[in-house]
Amino acid sequence: MTTRADVILIGGGIFGQFAALTLAESGRKVVLIDRSALWSEASSVNAGSLGVQNKLTKLVPYARWSWNLWARMSERLGADVGVSQSGGYKIAMTDDEAARLARSADEQRACGLDVRLLDRADLRHEAPWLSSEVVAATFASEDGYASPTLAGPALRAAIARAGVQIVEHARIASIRRQNGVIVDTDRGAFRGASLGITAGAWSSRCAAMLGAALPIALDVNMVSVTESAPPTIGTMTSHARGILTLKQAANRSCLIGGGWQGIGTLDDRRKEVDYDQLVHNLRLAVRVVPGLAQLNVLRSWAGYEGVTPDSLPYLGRLDDMPDVFIGACARGGFTLGPIFGQLLGELIASGTTSHPVDLFNPGRFAYAENAHD
Repeated sequence: MTTRADVILIGGGIFGQFAALTLAESGRKVVLIDRSALWSEASSVNAGSLGVQNKLTKLVPYARWSWNLWARMSERLGADVGVSQSGGYKIAMTDDEAARLARSADEQRACGLDVRLLDRADLRHEAPWLSSEVVAATFASEDGYASPTLAGPALRAAIARAGVQIVEHARIASIRRQNGVIVDTDRGAFRGASLGITAGAWSSRCAAMLGAALPIALDVNMVSVTESAPPTIGTMTSHARGILTLKQAANRSCLIGGGWQGIGTLDDRRKEVDYDQLVHNLRLAVRVVPGLAQLNVLRSWAGYEGVTPDSLPYLGRLDDMPDVFIGACARGGFTLGPIFGQLLGELIASGTTSHPVDLFNPGRFAYAENAHD
């Protein structure tokens, strides 16, 4: 049997679920397919940062628009998702990094972000829990965090209430364009007037089934969590070079991340901790926040992240196919997921978006190659 819908979405992470919710709220019949369980990949294994100042400058406006959605998320989903906008520091440990921070702060202020530049003396007064090795920092009041553990079930319940049909543990055999789009899986066939690919690191494989080349590299990011502790990290902290994220959650455990790479591939579906890399991550964390040295790490894990060549997401129509769309691969996707999922849903539903998306054209690399040729 073939299940019919207005829109088929492939990939049940934060992009896919917010696109599904937007489409369902606009009156579309939506089927959301995932090869595993919803919210079981990047959306569930990240550290929960809702950072603005750690984004590429071009993404800062989108992070701020997404924060407008996060601020009302508990009300929208009908459940607490642990949102806190307590501000955050981005730190520098060398003069070169401090200069980089100053340049970044100027660019971000031009985007409307309120960023304060702090020197060593300011930090000793304002953030004494930071190490004396920290020579400068910026502070943005719009940084914060939420709980992926709380957000996942709340979002799933919301899309189910909205009427989205959820199909999990479905292996896709083929995707065909034939009077719309047909997705053949081991759990049946699904026909839709439109298709949205929101499969993160797997999105290039879905696109390839339609003959489209979509360059995506794979990161296998690691995160660690400590035992519950006294106040140790005053507020969310990241590094000028993007190699560290720190926060203390509501349960008082400390989360340590920063993009240090684990071991794994899409083919073998491994997501293993690389202990050599993990040691570097933890040592850097202790250099920045010495109080972490007193704590035990309870668990470390790794998760996939799809990365485009310019680290900007894909969002738009796939090649010249009017009925196939993609939204995937945002660095900092937990922060940006609500706005990019909403924009993808708007694009599929109406052909227009409430914020510009031309910058994220999925064909931008193919166009560049053609221009070069």
